Amino acid sequence: MAVDKRAVELLNRLNQLETQRSVWESHWQELADFISPRKADITKKRTAGDKRTELVFDGTAIHAAEMLAASLHGMLTNPSTPWFSLRFKDRDLEGDDAAKEWLESVTENMYSAFQSSNFAEAVHELYSDLVVFGTGVMMIEDAEEGLRFATRHIGECFLAEDAEGRVDTVYRKFKMTCIAARNMFGLEALPTRLQKKAMEEPFTEISLCHAVFPREQYDITREDGANKPFASLYIDPEDKKIISEGGFAELPYTCPRWLKASFERGYGRSPGMTALSDTKMLSKM
Repeated sequence: MAVDKRAVELLNRLNQLETQRSVWESHWQELADFISPRKADITKKRTAGDKRTELVFDGTAIHAAEMLAASLHGMLTNPSTPWFSLRFKDRDLEGDDAAKEWLESVTENMYSAFQSSNFAEAVHELYSDLVVFGTGVMMIEDAEEGLRFATRHIGECFLAEDAEGRVDTVYRKFKMTCIAARNMFGLEALPTRLQKKAMEEPFTEISLCHAVFPREQYDITREDGANKPFASLYIDPEDKKIISEGGFAELPYTCPRWLKASFERGYGRSPGMTALSDTKMLSKM
């Protein structure tokens, strides 16, 4: 089997990001154990549906995190009230009635797009991750039915920053069923091993990697996915094959950090980290 050199190179980059993130993982696992048990599978491998509260003897921190996440949602992105507005950078346009009408129509279209999507559910999950882990990762895609938002588990995501401290690279290791992979990429795009599994064991889970990063070179005269400023590649890490290649005009992930030390790269710190020692003491008592 021929080796896909690009896939190998991307997986090597992922290994570097995994090494850099490893120092955070035990901390995240402890935070999840005591404050967000439903996500307590970062360094531990758990079976879906198993009990995850075996270390929790007092639920104060869990309820506090849920209330803070709900409060952030209600105050910042409440779907029942207007939570953003638009204005022109050029102040001369503020006196132009036609320009103001156009801006109002754009605002209405944006609110309509948010309300017809799953934004409310996804952003609440993002706030929950911010409160507990200090870092949230949400993907924004343009689907046939409109905008589609998906908050990704922090345990799946590996981040890197540009020179200005902004996240510009996201690698994600995740699992999906064979039938879902077949429907997403098409049977012929899958390696032979996965094609066979998709036919014989459609509900077996497989591991994949999604890499999104800035392209160094691309043809600005072409509008296909392979020539967008941000590359998007799905990789089979076992066979080291690229399954799908596309692109985005801008980074499709939003990665807020609650607090971030100037000397730390990629990931943030959270109120949950501040409360962890008290939370553990309370459960111990």
